[in-house]
Amino acid sequence: MILPMILPMILLPLLLACAPDTAPDTAPPGDAAAADPVDYAVWGPQPVGFATVTVTSQGRELPVELWFPSTQPTQGKPVTALISDPDQRAALQALLDAAPKQCPTRQTRAGPGTPADGSWPLVLMSHCHGCTRLSQLSLAEHLASHGMVVAAPDHVDNTLFDELAGEGLPLDTETLALREADLQAVRDAALAGDVGLSIDPAAIAVVGHSFGAVTAGKLLQDELGTEGGPVAGAFMGAPVDNPLLPGVDASLLSAPTLFLLLEEDHSVGIPGNTLIQGNFADVPGPSWLVSMADAGHWSPSDLVGLTEGFMPGCGEDTRQDGGQAFTYLDPAQARSLISGVVAAFLADSLGLDPQAGAWLSQQDLAPLTLTAR
Repeated sequence: MILPMILPMILLPLLLACAPDTAPDTAPPGDAAAADPVDYAVWGPQPVGFATVTVTSQGRELPVELWFPSTQPTQGKPVTALISDPDQRAALQALLDAAPKQCPTRQTRAGPGTPADGSWPLVLMSHCHGCTRLSQLSLAEHLASHGMVVAAPDHVDNTLFDELAGEGLPLDTETLALREADLQAVRDAALAGDVGLSIDPAAIAVVGHSFGAVTAGKLLQDELGTEGGPVAGAFMGAPVDNPLLPGVDASLLSAPTLFLLLEEDHSVGIPGNTLIQGNFADVPGPSWLVSMADAGHWSPSDLVGLTEGFMPGCGEDTRQDGGQAFTYLDPAQARSLISGVVAAFLADSLGLDPQAGAWLSQQDLAPLTLTAR
């Protein structure tokens, strides 16, 4: 069983103790051609390409997946096409073959492509504990279709493939520091032009899920106000300020933030969700709390259902409060809803669209509940 399944046993006692592709033309953010109001719930106007590059961090070679506005029409590929290592590709294919059909993502919407001209905002994306750079593939593609570059590294030694081999790093502050350094290395490479894209150094954000949320929060805190530092963060499925992984102080996060709370999250449990609400209350900057009903820990992830440990978020389960049987929100619907909200939040926070905040405020996106402060 993959290590994320033991997270509730570790975290709970500690917490208690304390659409079709459209619009072939490309245009950089802020171009006059993008004057009409944007619907962030649907695929954006940009064709999306992907490419895999390598970045060195702490003596390790990190595969980094890039998603970007492309000059080519979008053409999807099997997810396994993004994995170059033959053993890893075979392992992922075997897991996909055995997984429930409706759970994990099997096909990309993006395809290999050439980046469109422009100086683009950058979103650094950090995956969960024992996951991969493709964990938030659907979200990454959606953000790129709305004019952002997404860079997602494999946190080498802390990936799904390391866990399958029984060699994964522990869930601790040393691993957190290593993962933060990975994001810094990817950001530095992007700003230096080493990944083949032009990046706006004043428009950088961080996004993470689970352990990736804490990683993203740590980078936002440590580099807030620095040149090339992130100016916004979105955190999914974990409290960034928590006693299990100390290092992030929510009261220092004065940048715009978004917290996604998954109401049936058995990994962090009710105490963890209470901490997410506390993080939202404690941050001094503008913030959104997005609560998703009938969603589990892996509902935001394209890996949901890939292993037994990744099942909560697809199919049947029992509720945290009361133990009644219920059915998780359809995984594709969950990923789509989250993608729209995060895209609008980032477009607003990065100054890409002056109407994005208003769009977000006006949405009635049941089963999501959106609260701003």
